[in-house]
Amino acid sequence: MTAASATETRDSESKPRSVVESAVEKAHKVALAGVGVAGEAADAGAKVFDRLVARGEKVESQGRESLSDWRDKAEEKVQQVRTAAEKGIEQTKTKARTGIDEHLERRLEKLGIPGKADLEAVVERLSAIEARLDALEKPKPRRRTAKRKATKKKASAKAG
Repeated sequence: MTAASATETRDSESKPRSVVESAVEKAHKVALAGVGVAGEAADAGAKVFDRLVARGEKVESQGRESLSDWRDKAEEKVQQVRTAAEKGIEQTKTKARTGIDEHLERRLEKLGIPGKADLEAVVERLSAIEARLDALEKPKPRRRTAKRKATKKKASAKAG
């Protein structure tokens, strides 16, 4: 091999190497750019993720408040309905009792059986009569008289 051919061989060998090196370098840069894109995407994704989490927390808080308000209003309405229903039930019971009592009074009156008012009047009259009897039956205080003392002395003399 001659000097000129040796130089040519080196040049031809260096050209392919420089082309290969250049391609490897460019591939490496493309790979680094891909990693950079992935890093940027990760950063942007993290920012978007954090923003979405903050938005979700805000929506959740608002939802809880709305739900709490709705629940409070619903409980208030249920209490109003319950109170009205209890009042209505009590009124119905009272009307039913009154109606039944009046009906029974009329039936008893037709049968000649004294009603509640008649019985209450009899009880009042009996109470007044009892009070008078009690006043008449009270024993009067006894007075000691000389006769009793004399009777006691005679009874002791006979016994002795």
